[in-house]
Amino acid sequence: MVHSSNENYIKYMDKDLTYYFQIESVNENGVSERTAVMKN
Repeated sequence: MVHSSNENYIKYMDKDLTYYFQIESVNENGVSERTAVMKN
């Protein structure tokens, strides 16, 4: 979870592996729908 920022760098990921992720926003208005699954 990232607070007070629009970006997050994850240094422990392996550049030779494939990762799948989704983004979901949470604030005082509630929770957004998740994005489509993205492949890195």
